[in-house]
Amino acid sequence: MSQGPSGAVANDQKVCPGASWSKCEAVERPTAIKDLARVVVVTGVSSGIGHAIAKELIGKKFHVFGSVRKETDAQRLRDQFVEYFTPLLFDVTDEVAVQKAAAEVRSHMKEHTLLGLVNNAGIHVGLDATADLPLAKLRKQLEVNLVAQMSVIQAFLPLLGTDLTLNGKPGRILNNTSIYGSYTLPFMTAYAASKAALNALSEGLHCELKPFGIPVIVIAPGPIKTEIWEGAVQNAQCIGHHNSPFDPFVQYSHKVARALTEQPGWFLPASAVGRKVCKVLTKRSPALHYVITPNWCFNWFGPVCGPKRVVNAVVTRIFGLHKTLKRGKAQTGSSVHTD
Repeated sequence: MSQGPSGAVANDQKVCPGASWSKCEAVERPTAIKDLARVVVVTGVSSGIGHAIAKELIGKKFHVFGSVRKETDAQRLRDQFVEYFTPLLFDVTDEVAVQKAAAEVRSHMKEHTLLGLVNNAGIHVGLDATADLPLAKLRKQLEVNLVAQMSVIQAFLPLLGTDLTLNGKPGRILNNTSIYGSYTLPFMTAYAASKAALNALSEGLHCELKPFGIPVIVIAPGPIKTEIWEGAVQNAQCIGHHNSPFDPFVQYSHKVARALTEQPGWFLPASAVGRKVCKVLTKRSPALHYVITPNWCFNWFGPVCGPKRVVNAVVTRIFGLHKTLKRGKAQTGSSVHTD
């Protein structure tokens, strides 16, 4: 997730609080933007997909305003990208800081619109049985992956073209969701729900912003080699529900996830998303939904286009959930059917 996939809110290291914004602006005033028609805001650029997107855009001479949470990341990226990058220090869940970041960007745009906003920051709270999912974790998942995304969109919409007084063409909004926003695997319901909701938000916004000429586009990656996957898959502990009847199944799901992700070719590099985002931002007539995934038939076409009953039968067998437990019998680890 990384973003989350990009590390914007996925760790607990020292960050820049919104209340201290005067200390949290760009490390230095950026050099003059060379082309106001080629400016993009990207959230969560410290690592993972967000970093790959920023790197690809900057390689094509776009100017990127990228959000990070730590001053050390801001300086590191300034050193790496030099004049084509301006860091913005804010947590996407801090509405005040997000609004101040938008004002900071506007101060550099000379009454010109942005080319685009790439909503990338996000998290994955891990694998849990839905019935045992702590509500605090569910709230956190939705707060970061859904509510915070809307907060960022609302803050930057005027710069994208709802402010009709600005010069330039309307910009584009790219929301980084997931293939799992279109179908749900066992024990990752919270993550899938947040991405499905972001898909719905994107679809509704696309219609509502049509009079302003602002398209809202879904970027749906599958398994991408980032820290968000490593964190979700490598955590082999059931959290907080050791006496739950779901424990054997959750433990088995971790084994399945580790086995799948250790297969050659399971992941795509984050640069694949960066290249796609760069193309979508400049494409004359972009589609509304882009899927970027390895193993296309297994990860996308089958689960989304196949008969639901068949898909459910395959998925439950993979995760050892396909046989009904016998009543009147204590459950053990052997309750998981792997045949």
